[in-house]
Amino acid sequence: MTDCSPYLYGNIKLGRGNFELPPILIGTLFYQGQTLIDRKNEEIFNEEKAKKRILTHKSLAKKYNLPDLIEISGTTPKAMIKYLEFYLDHFETPFVLGGTFDARVAGIEYLRERGIKPQEYVYNAISNLKNKKEIEILQKYKINSVVVLILGSENMASTQRYAYITEKNESTNNNLLEGLNNLGIEKIWIDGGVITLESLAHILETQQLICTSLKLPVGTAPNLFLFKYSSPRLNVKFHTRYRRASIMFIASWFSNFIFYGAIEDAKESFASTYQALEFKNILKNKNIKLLDKL
Repeated sequence: MTDCSPYLYGNIKLGRGNFELPPILIGTLFYQGQTLIDRKNEEIFNEEKAKKRILTHKSLAKKYNLPDLIEISGTTPKAMIKYLEFYLDHFETPFVLGGTFDARVAGIEYLRERGIKPQEYVYNAISNLKNKKEIEILQKYKINSVVVLILGSENMASTQRYAYITEKNESTNNNLLEGLNNLGIEKIWIDGGVITLESLAHILETQQLICTSLKLPVGTAPNLFLFKYSSPRLNVKFHTRYRRASIMFIASWFSNFIFYGAIEDAKESFASTYQALEFKNILKNKNIKLLDKL
């Protein structure tokens, strides 16, 4: 029988093989353009605002009894080190290491110097095995957990997305999953790679396929397509927060993890996910086949 036990990160459980556990909600901090970062020097940021946003995220996770992680992003190596230094001085692992490739490399090196083990963070993300330097880094530092980002077009079908990670590469005679396993990666997360609303539909179908057949944790960043709308923080005319809440509702049913986006969007993301799971439980307990009627 295939092992479907969840991946463990401290006291956080990441489901796989089914959608019985609530998804881990991941908020991103220090992303490019975030208002708490100095526009002229990314190494300078408002620490009090950063703390407040993390604490808000954490308090919501506790309030709604939902698992959570913080993604530390960064565009430059020096900035990434500053961000990690701040985070580890005030908060505990585990967390997700994101940002540009160069920033991630600097982050990994700093984390080893600081005594943080590879099992204490998740590397986000890798899409192929063509970057030799990246492969060397993953091996050298014995990275334990990796998010695989499936890159594709808006209308890339679920079977094509499935093939993205399972078909063999002619140059290595391994598929992406086998290649990562050969590098010693023990925990692989699969991220569908949202582009538009249509792509999200294909991705959610893909997630069901991968979750049940490969027994891997699946999830995505369902709100990415909302970037084509103005943010309510910039223009009150466009209330993307309501669009976000509705998308979080359906994505939470078929995801083991969700990158909900900017940490400032924690309130609607946690609240909508909580309500979605409550509604899902009602349907399950009452044996109501709702989506089967579509």
